[in-house]
Amino acid sequence: MAALPPLALRLSGQDHALEIGRDYVLGSAADCDLILPADRGVAAHHARLRVGDDTVELQDLGSGETFCNGAPVVQAALRPGDTLRLGALAAELVPDHGSALLVPEPALRAAALTRRQRRVRHAALALLRRRDSESFQELMADELRRAPWLGVSLVLHALLLLALWLLVPNREGGDDAPKTVAIDVGAAVPAGDPLPLAPEVVADAPPVDFAPLPDVEPEPASTRAIDPTLPAARPTPPANARLAPRASGAGGGSGSGDRSLAAEVQTVGSGGFRRAVADLRRSGLEIVFVFDSTGSMSRTILDTKNSIAQMLAVLRALVPDARVGIVTYRDRGRREDYLVRQVPLGLDFWRASNFVQVVSAEGGGDQPEDVRAGLRAAFAQHWRPDARRVVVLAGDAPPHLEDIPSLLADVRGFARNGRSFVHTLVTSPDTAGKETRAAFADIAAAGKGTSTDLKAHEKVLQRVLALAFGHDFEADVAAVVQTVQAAAERVDVASLDLAHRGGPDLERALRTDPVPVTLLQALVRRPRRAVALELIDQLGSRSTPEPTRHAIAWVLQRVFTLPLPPVDPERGEPPDAAALSRLQRRAEDLPD
Repeated sequence: MAALPPLALRLSGQDHALEIGRDYVLGSAADCDLILPADRGVAAHHARLRVGDDTVELQDLGSGETFCNGAPVVQAALRPGDTLRLGALAAELVPDHGSALLVPEPALRAAALTRRQRRVRHAALALLRRRDSESFQELMADELRRAPWLGVSLVLHALLLLALWLLVPNREGGDDAPKTVAIDVGAAVPAGDPLPLAPEVVADAPPVDFAPLPDVEPEPASTRAIDPTLPAARPTPPANARLAPRASGAGGGSGSGDRSLAAEVQTVGSGGFRRAVADLRRSGLEIVFVFDSTGSMSRTILDTKNSIAQMLAVLRALVPDARVGIVTYRDRGRREDYLVRQVPLGLDFWRASNFVQVVSAEGGGDQPEDVRAGLRAAFAQHWRPDARRVVVLAGDAPPHLEDIPSLLADVRGFARNGRSFVHTLVTSPDTAGKETRAAFADIAAAGKGTSTDLKAHEKVLQRVLALAFGHDFEADVAAVVQTVQAAAERVDVASLDLAHRGGPDLERALRTDPVPVTLLQALVRRPRRAVALELIDQLGSRSTPEPTRHAIAWVLQRVFTLPLPPVDPERGEPPDAAALSRLQRRAEDLPD
């Protein structure tokens, strides 16, 4: 099924962005993603929208008042243009052309409201400071005008104090002079000193139909210094934004989200897993993923295409200088388009991601495939001598029988140094057959690795990561994947600012090695015409570094929903003039 374009939920004339991989709970309760008015017949937890790569699923949460295109539903797959009704409230699924509001997560929205209350309190304290700085005469005159009885009270208290002073003897010997204390009630309170305790002022917010805060465009870099604690009047970022101050250099801060994520994942998982990751950061980690691309592998290849970008983001967060290579193989014979295709080991994750997008599941026929050719291409990579070297073979067909002795000899030679491992995944265990299971088990044993079956609905690349870090750490890797996925739903403000402004700062940031994940996500999230045209110019320039060109190709494929990346990931050459012209025409349809 084809991937869906960016979508939004339209409620009362306002579009709310629906982000892939996220669930949205709709209802009147405060912990819902979209808070709807209860007086319109909306239940506390009325319905859920589950947004996938190729479908949006609507699920009623027990209200019994959820309708799609006029018909009551318990669960339904939605398409753009479908109309919904939740109680008496109408909604519509519409394309997101870049103007939809980002929907903050409930917990982050609550934190934003707390910050808003603090700003109200700061404003009240500032008012007290201003009043303290007024002259005593002005203050007293103002109070006497508002309450004339205060003057009579002051006179009576002054007479009482005078009488006490005359009647009470001075008990301090040797000094008959009366003691005086000077009190300057008009002095301003120093900025750094605490004020006397004052009641906390909390403003009651007016009722609103929907809870999401407005998506405010950041200020220009020259005037903005992000500080969520300041009470000054300035645009407030979305409640689900990760505030990432820009570094002082031009274009700085574009990778701040990447750095904070790398620090965040270091706290995830068991102690043994964290120690293993620390060791790999010192020694290095290199992975070559080898997979069969004949016709029977279509499901596995589709899953690989959909999840490789996430897999690479997880790997980069755990071991920033990890290198990755991709090898795919088919079989010998004239009917096959190729025997082996590959991108070599390297830091260019975006090239590897784009390469997987151009691989299709075709050919094959008879059961054996040329597994030996795929593994030999993997072993021939330029491996670093001290790194942990991992090859993961995925397939559903055995090698040719006559190839097995030499293939196993190659595997033993690769694994001889004690730092190299070969693991195998049987991708269709129900149909692969005994020959495939036996051959893949022998390959894993020769490579000092493990052979496992890939179960239905299991993510192939998550299993690849688990094998790379150690079979015992599968649960830890799954926890890191969840952390990275949650981080992808947040907004890096500095990256959004760069993606909005474009210009030389963006060009410099895109030439960073590695190109920041958060910056590319920001470019996809809110594409603009002028910035897209800049990216197309960089794509066509021969002065653009190859890693930057592959990263831009990754962005443009998603912005324009292209079936393939606009750059051949194996050659890395710029597109020709006709292809660039087609991209420019597509860019004209983007919002300015």
